[in-house]
Amino acid sequence: MLEVLEGFPPTVMGFACKNQVTKGDYEHVFIPTVAQALADYQKVRLYFQIDPNFSGVEPRALWEDFKLGMEYLFRWDRIAVVTDVEWIRHTFKAFSCVIPCAAKVFRLDEVSTAKDWVVEGVAEQESTTLMNSTEKFLIAVEESAASLKAVSYVGQIIRGRTDVYVRLLHVLPPIPPGLLEFGGAEQPQLEQRLSGELRQDQARWIETAKRNAHASLDKATAILLQCGLSSHKVSTSFSSPIHRPDVAHEVLKVAQTWKCGTLVVGRHPRSWIRELRSTHVGEDLVRKGQGFAIWVVE
Repeated sequence: MLEVLEGFPPTVMGFACKNQVTKGDYEHVFIPTVAQALADYQKVRLYFQIDPNFSGVEPRALWEDFKLGMEYLFRWDRIAVVTDVEWIRHTFKAFSCVIPCAAKVFRLDEVSTAKDWVVEGVAEQESTTLMNSTEKFLIAVEESAASLKAVSYVGQIIRGRTDVYVRLLHVLPPIPPGLLEFGGAEQPQLEQRLSGELRQDQARWIETAKRNAHASLDKATAILLQCGLSSHKVSTSFSSPIHRPDVAHEVLKVAQTWKCGTLVVGRHPRSWIRELRSTHVGEDLVRKGQGFAIWVVE
C-alpha cells in the first residue's frame, strides 16, 4: 500500500509505504502525484517513510518505478528514505552514490530530522511553474459514453504533442443520506461509538465508490495512451463526495489547485449529475469558469 503524506511543501512529495506496494499503487498514487509535481516544477524532492511491516514491492511496480526514475533522473532534487528495515537501508545506501542528487536514509525515530532535511532550503528553490511551456487539461470522467467521447476528442486534439498534461477527475456522487448523520444518543460513550462506526461506514462507502470508478478512469487513460500521450503525463484524482449538487464548483476547485487551463466535460442526457441539476454541468462551468477554456463535447 502506498499513501500520500500531507504537510509538505508543493515541491516535496511524501509517501508512506505499508505492507506490499503494487503496480496499482504506482499507477493510481505515486505516478499521478509525482508527474503532476514535475509538470509544475523543474525539480522535486521525494520523502519515503517505510513501515516495519513493509513486505516488498511487486515486480511490476519495480518496473514502473525504474521507468519513472530514469525518465526524470536529473529532476530529483533530494531523496529521503525513513525505515528500520535493514535490507532497504543497505540497498538504498548502495545505490545512493549513483543517484545524481542528495540522498539520505534515516531510522524511524529520526522522522523529524528526516523531514527537516528533505525540506531544508526548499523555499529558496525556483518556484516558477512550467505553465508557459505546457498546457494542462482537466477532463471530468464518469460512467458514461459521453465522458469517454470527451476523452477521445481531447486525445485527437493533442495527438503528437509533448507539451500537454491531462488530469482525469471523477466527481464522487453524494454519500447516501443514511450515512451522513445519526440522531445521537443519550450516553456519551454510546454516541462516541456510534459516531466512530458512522465514520467507518462513510470511509468504506467512499472506497467502494472509488473502486467502482477506476474502470472508467482506466478506460479514459487507455484512450489517451493510444493517442500517444505518455503515461507520466496522465493523472487521475477524485473529488470529495459532494453533499450539495454543485459539481461545477468541485471541478473548478480541482482545476485551480492543479493549474489547469482547459476544462472538458461530455454532454449526455442522463446521469446522476444531470439528475441533480436542472442545467448541465457544462453550462454551469461556462457561467462560473472565468479565466478557463471550457469544452463541452456533444
